[in-house]
Amino acid sequence: MIFRAVACNKPVFYVRIAANVNNYFIIPEVVMIQEKDLPKKYKQAMKELLADDYDAYIASLDEKPYLGIRTNLLKLNSEELKTLLDRDFKNIPWAREGFYFEEEKGRIITPCLNSYEKIKSISKNPYYFAGLYYIQEPSAMTTAIVADIKPGDRVLDLCAAPGGKSTQAASYLGGEGLLVSNDFSASRVKALQKNIEVSGIDNVLITNEDPKNLAKVYVDYFDKIIVDAPCSGEGMFRRDNAVFKAYLNRGPENFTALQVSILNEAAKMLKPGGSLIYSTCTYSKTEDEGSLKDFLNNHSDFKVDPIRVDFGFEESSELPGTVRLFPHKLKGEGHFVARLKKDIVDTKLVLKEGKNKKHKKNVRTQKTPQELLDFLKKVKRDWDYDRIFINRDYAYYLPKDALIDSGLHYIRTGLLLGELKKNRFEPFQAFAMNIKFEEWENPLNLKGDDERVIKYLKGETIEADDEYSGIRLLCVDGFSLGFVKQSKTTCKNKYYQGWRWM
Repeated sequence: MIFRAVACNKPVFYVRIAANVNNYFIIPEVVMIQEKDLPKKYKQAMKELLADDYDAYIASLDEKPYLGIRTNLLKLNSEELKTLLDRDFKNIPWAREGFYFEEEKGRIITPCLNSYEKIKSISKNPYYFAGLYYIQEPSAMTTAIVADIKPGDRVLDLCAAPGGKSTQAASYLGGEGLLVSNDFSASRVKALQKNIEVSGIDNVLITNEDPKNLAKVYVDYFDKIIVDAPCSGEGMFRRDNAVFKAYLNRGPENFTALQVSILNEAAKMLKPGGSLIYSTCTYSKTEDEGSLKDFLNNHSDFKVDPIRVDFGFEESSELPGTVRLFPHKLKGEGHFVARLKKDIVDTKLVLKEGKNKKHKKNVRTQKTPQELLDFLKKVKRDWDYDRIFINRDYAYYLPKDALIDSGLHYIRTGLLLGELKKNRFEPFQAFAMNIKFEEWENPLNLKGDDERVIKYLKGETIEADDEYSGIRLLCVDGFSLGFVKQSKTTCKNKYYQGWRWM
């Protein structure tokens, strides 16, 4: 599905749309927002907020938005990514693993491009399909950074779709601890699931729940909670014209009650001494300081934990310690970020996991089928077989010590290994993305510019250079892409159909 930009004098840029099953890339016409188009009430609020900087902000709306990518630290470091992509990236100052990028000006991604031309694109690249990086707006990287997530933490991303902050949090966890990634929307959670699986994350629970239901189970449970709240989107006007059109129909007042209710539920799930990070992509004092003040007035055990003012961040005069990111002050879109600390009232920090602890599913209740055990032996790692859980012939590897309650709607409970079928085990794509090159005895490793890589990503049968029999891990430059079923040199494609190169 390709959309061409209408010829005009306005800039053209690339936007990746995260779809439920396929990757669609569109190149829209950018309709710049003019000051005359802005609602009078909005302009007045911005003049009060910005004072002498108002004209600079208005001028910034005529500039094209900045695009960013963030390294998946679970798979490689930033220098390795720069080498692989062979780009002269500029670092995002506040995100050590983030880079600014621009697609080649004037290029339209179409099926007629040859493989080399396609590989040059950031948004359509074998390394993207290998989960080596995530395309993310630069300012949006701030939220997970100020959370100061450490390996071993329990982290909740409460409004997580499409997955930017969850995948970033998982990078910082480094495979240790637990990430619970939730979204209330049944449609949006599918994109969240895909982005988590592409990234190779295994210590995760993906839930599709109302925060009220989560709060009944995960009482005082998490070390860090991210609330990237639904908002009016004032900070995204120049990036997404659809956001501006939606804003004209419903302004800041439509979101505050929802924001406060989400914060109230998050408070119940945070451990004493833990951090709650609240962020929006809006400038509205009503949604930012207003919602937080409402929350703080009713939660005396929470205090603002000041964020360092740097990189062009601007501290709020109305709620010191919280910050805004303005597009005329830094290379990114508009954001508001606050970090709250929950008081330590019990020095022993006893976890209250509640009466629902009996529903914890990481207690082994069944024998692991031999065909699954045989396959797991192909992957050179120390498996904890007590963490294997089988539900309706689907095999999962549960996160260590995770609290899983039967009353909640889980999309994923850990790593989906595959399906048991008539005395054989069929490994799934999520499992492949989690396997490292060195863990597979004899991976089929192809260079990034090998024509067979794109053929594989399109779902085609390919030929190997050596003979093999059975399921084999296929990699690009040492990073997993998926499985093939090889017979002699012929490799039957096992790449997940919903992810295929379009």
